[in-house]
Amino acid sequence: MWTAVLVYAGVTALLFHNLLPDVTTHLYSDLGDPLLNTAILAWSARQVPLTDAWWNFPSFAPLTGATAFTEHLLLTYPVASPIVWLTGNPVFAYNVVFLLAMPLNGLAAFALARELLRHDGAGGVRLSPDLAHAAALVAGLAFAVSPYQQVHLSHLQHMTSFGVPLALLWLHRYLRTGRRGALVGFGAGWFVTALANSALLVFAPLLVVLWSVWFVRPREWRRLVGPVVTAAIAALPLVPLLWGYHIRQTAYGFTREYREIQSFSADMVGLLGMYHRALAWDGILPHDFEEGALFPGFVTLALALIAVVPVARATAPHRAGVRGGGPAAGARGEPSGGAPAASDAVGCQWLAPQLQIWPRRLRLTFVVLTLIVLARVWTGPWGWHIGPLPLPPFSPYQLFTVAASALFAGVLLTAAFRRAWSQRNLIVFLAAATVVLWLTALGPEPEWSTPWRALLYGPYRLFVELPGVTSMRVPARAWFPAALCLALLAGFGTAGLLRRHSTSRRAIVAALSIAIVAEGSFYDGTMEVPPPMRRGAIPPGATVLDLPWDEGFQNAVPQYRAVLGGYRSVNGYSGYQPAHVYPLRRAIADLVPTAFDAYRQRDDLYVIVRPELELPVARWIATQPGAEHLFDIGTAKIYRLPRLP
Repeated sequence: MWTAVLVYAGVTALLFHNLLPDVTTHLYSDLGDPLLNTAILAWSARQVPLTDAWWNFPSFAPLTGATAFTEHLLLTYPVASPIVWLTGNPVFAYNVVFLLAMPLNGLAAFALARELLRHDGAGGVRLSPDLAHAAALVAGLAFAVSPYQQVHLSHLQHMTSFGVPLALLWLHRYLRTGRRGALVGFGAGWFVTALANSALLVFAPLLVVLWSVWFVRPREWRRLVGPVVTAAIAALPLVPLLWGYHIRQTAYGFTREYREIQSFSADMVGLLGMYHRALAWDGILPHDFEEGALFPGFVTLALALIAVVPVARATAPHRAGVRGGGPAAGARGEPSGGAPAASDAVGCQWLAPQLQIWPRRLRLTFVVLTLIVLARVWTGPWGWHIGPLPLPPFSPYQLFTVAASALFAGVLLTAAFRRAWSQRNLIVFLAAATVVLWLTALGPEPEWSTPWRALLYGPYRLFVELPGVTSMRVPARAWFPAALCLALLAGFGTAGLLRRHSTSRRAIVAALSIAIVAEGSFYDGTMEVPPPMRRGAIPPGATVLDLPWDEGFQNAVPQYRAVLGGYRSVNGYSGYQPAHVYPLRRAIADLVPTAFDAYRQRDDLYVIVRPELELPVARWIATQPGAEHLFDIGTAKIYRLPRLP
């Protein structure tokens, strides 16, 4: 374990070497989401979570309940808040949590991989503790520095995804041993996962459900009573939090439009897409795919194939076995004892040839329909004819949906997959779960690349119909648990290599680790956090407008200053934008005389304006009725617009 700790900590220090000298003053990447999250950490440290005061994050004044406009980050509270209390520096607290996230992700995946490798083995052979430890080290590294992780370096809530492998570790241990003590660990992992962010609250349970369906047969449903009850108990503390989000977002009419959800879905070519921070394959693979950059790394993919291909071959029975009626009696997960009845034998004799023929037919159907789709795309809608006779029109994605369905059905009916299902083969499950999660990440209407639609609907279309799920707008984040599945497969692939080349284990582990880090490497700059407003310069609780009021992440700075200065900011930056924001910004830009009346009828309004950026607006502020110039800070002028009668 200590070797893994040192390796993951060392890799973290290497990748964030430019941040380490400035952990008290700078943030990695930009001053958008990182500064928003820094302000959230500072706010939570000064309030008691879930109280009325805590829900009133000081942005978008005078609106209340602004905490529900974005992520809560309460998972980081036990680490970040004591640092804020002791140092008074939320930037340092943010960076401590930020730098801990990658090693924690790696260690959690390492622990899960080691558990699976030691007890499920590779290729049906149980591994020694040393070999399992070495292979798990690679698996943890593949998850911690997965290229997809760098997509979310600005999203602290998504970097802390270590709860998923922890929950699966204890769930697997419980299903393997039946020990109730493992349920405590599963409950803790489930709670940490649900508390991390809204994406894991949706997609991690999907992986857990798939895991349960694969390893627990319907006749064994009682084995799931313990995990279900444990998950329900662990989720109880989250009810006030989720209810608080629900009532506040509903009050403001916040929801995610179907088109917005579709726009934040990944597309199929995103499997080879890299984020703009990525250093690997620059100029070879396409970069700047934003949320849809799903590239897992060629090394991880190769190791996953090394794990899957031999197992798929091994689980496929010989022809004699197929003619004999399928899997042998007594296989794991199947009842044994006694010969089958005569009617069962006749049924097996009829069914086995059918199950052998249909996969070939379905694969042939896939090939033929795909060729027709490609011909339709190649000729276009106007060239789709033979001589003067037009061919039946159709949309390519509709026919390709039928083709893909035939392919999936053909795979499910193969002897190899049926044998893997009967044996509860872990490697095949991880591969199948990766495919399901990838299809989910493609959103409700999967596309090859925008705007070329690929399938009629994807699995995420079902999520859109679930209450509460529409508040999450990024289906692409279903790739988080998929990245874990691929990392585990990489661990099994590494174990296979180490078994074949036992004399070169250290060299293989070192080479694979270096290659994985190289493919997951990235670089971004650091930004110095602007100094807060002088404490007491603006009265506590006052309403402050910071001009110019730009659109987007620039408003994170006024928000941060409001938290530290003890006042409320009219500006705001969050996952939702209230309906009044754009009209107010438009009124200020047009110098509408009554733009501030709604604010001034409530209380005094303080305005910070920078003449060097917006001279006409600065002059206009100075001419407002009763405007009082208080003081200057650098080039910024601070005015007080008194309350209107």
